[in-house]
Amino acid sequence: MLRKAFFLSIILTMLCFSLQGCSLHKEAGPLKTDLIDSRVKIVTSIFPLADILQNIGGELVEVTTLLPAGASPHTYEPTVEQARTVARADLIVYVGGGLDDWILKLASVAGKEVVIVEVMDFLEGFVLPSGPAGMPADEEEVHDHEDGEDDDHFHGFYDPHVWTDPFLVKEKIAPSLAEILAGLKPEIKSEVMHNLEIFQGELQALHEEITATVRSFTRKHFIAYHSAWNYYASRYGLKVVANVEEFPGKEPSAKWLSELVELAREHNVSIIFAEPQLSNKVANVIAAEIDGKVLILDPLGGKGLTGRDSYIRLMRYNTEIFQKGLQ
Repeated sequence: MLRKAFFLSIILTMLCFSLQGCSLHKEAGPLKTDLIDSRVKIVTSIFPLADILQNIGGELVEVTTLLPAGASPHTYEPTVEQARTVARADLIVYVGGGLDDWILKLASVAGKEVVIVEVMDFLEGFVLPSGPAGMPADEEEVHDHEDGEDDDHFHGFYDPHVWTDPFLVKEKIAPSLAEILAGLKPEIKSEVMHNLEIFQGELQALHEEITATVRSFTRKHFIAYHSAWNYYASRYGLKVVANVEEFPGKEPSAKWLSELVELAREHNVSIIFAEPQLSNKVANVIAAEIDGKVLILDPLGGKGLTGRDSYIRLMRYNTEIFQKGLQ
């Protein structure tokens, strides 16, 4: 009996130490996890914004893009898993202007305080000189067209693709995002501003490179598939004659297609610039009518896309495509 009691005592003692060890291990786990990652969690709607923020934030940020490569922000429907990603964000950055407002629905159910930034707000007071046919579209005109009114007479433009102007990114968009990031976490401000300075130097070099390339173009007029290139054209002295789809996903009328063919002939346009995110079926029809061809521009790019997997490489790619069509 004594021997049994002795062994039982040893077993109970060992069990006790084992349980205490488990308890201590569980308590230490969360403390260690809290120290693993202090990066600012950023969610963006599109890849160009994500890459701009990655350049500014470097290793201080964790950036997630919601829009998959090849998808259009105009028609995208976010997933449930992406809603969970947004719920964990410290900062949400989107373009605005009707391009990617779907991200606001996700933010509204995030269940936590999160800073939401609309890039279009940075450009208050910036006026694009003109759109196709010299007709800037005002906000009232845009809403009328979206409601389906006066479709046959609306040939203005509506373009929230502000990032297609690298100089505007350098002067307004990147510095504004850097200020917001530094304000969100003041202890990283010096590093953020250092990263910004380096990135602005790269953007300036890109701007000068594009300027020199476009100067050699023998043609300046072009037709785009949708209204995504007015900022680029305005910056570098090109002219958007018209857009095939005035609003993405809205099929052009037969009357407008006929007018497009006449505009192309009038301005000696032989290239229709389409995009990988949108069907180029109509672009091919117009190109056949004018004995021209279709080239593919890409306003969005994305990870894993060769030559378009950073903002700077994306804009170089598009300049090369313009060069093929206009030189």
